[in-house]
Amino acid sequence: MSRHPLPGGGWFTMAEGEARRDDAPPRPPTPAPPRLAAAAPMPPPRRAMGLAALHLSLGGVALAIPSALAEHINAMPPLRPLPGAAPGVAGLAEADGAPVLVLETGFVAGQPAPVEEAPGLLLVLREGGRRFGLPAARIEAGPAIAAARAFQAWLASPEAAAALAFAPAAVEAEAQPPVPQRRLVMFQAAGMELALPAESVVAVLPATQPLPTPRQGLAGLVAHRGAVLPVLDGGLVLGGRPALASGAAPLIRLALWPEVLVAVEQIGGVRALPAADVAPLAQRDGLVAAFARLGGVPVPILAPHRFGAL
Repeated sequence: MSRHPLPGGGWFTMAEGEARRDDAPPRPPTPAPPRLAAAAPMPPPRRAMGLAALHLSLGGVALAIPSALAEHINAMPPLRPLPGAAPGVAGLAEADGAPVLVLETGFVAGQPAPVEEAPGLLLVLREGGRRFGLPAARIEAGPAIAAARAFQAWLASPEAAAALAFAPAAVEAEAQPPVPQRRLVMFQAAGMELALPAESVVAVLPATQPLPTPRQGLAGLVAHRGAVLPVLDGGLVLGGRPALASGAAPLIRLALWPEVLVAVEQIGGVRALPAADVAPLAQRDGLVAAFARLGGVPVPILAPHRFGAL
């Protein structure tokens, strides 16, 4: 019911769609409550529960799973039938390279009604040394509600024990010992595929034309990182065609003293390979220090102090 003023004085009320005259004096306006000073902002609530559950939904079936049991969320893989399995078992699938028992989501949720929605996801769980999964159309993170505790109670039920008896054991992958690696800087010079130990290379410069110098044995000078460094032609060092035949070539700055740049024909990047694939030579004072086996082809690894000798 609402009350409104009349043009000549007086009032009328609207009630149940009818206007009725009302000569009663209007009620004094209700004073507005005093405005209080703005309260200090409340601190954010403590996330005591946290996002400790994963909420699954599939065709009207909802299920909450403690996130501590979750291993992976995968795209739904193809199912294979499991003959003689207990009720609630949908089949067997492969996820992350290992078999996983797939249960019916409605069976676990206590809603065994037929599901018409196709599952696109599989939540893989690990519990008690067993690996099993639940199909879902949607999976969202949320708080650990009572339904998540209900799932843990379901795990202790005889129905769960009967179904999970078909779950494959969760085999822990054995940690592989690290394989010692060697890193090599690959390049071409004198028409050959060659390599240098990566720890002996300070930098690699793009094709650069050195400034001329009268010093014998040098191909020129190049400024790099505040230093003016001498340049050797790697092709001539190796007794082949010069790398600087066209005037400019990529340069390798070697970690030597005195420092030097070596011109090469092409830079091939950095390669990492097992240390066992590097075979050092018996003589240790030559230009070639070792050979690397790359794709069945032996690649010479040069001794930096010989390749960059001034």
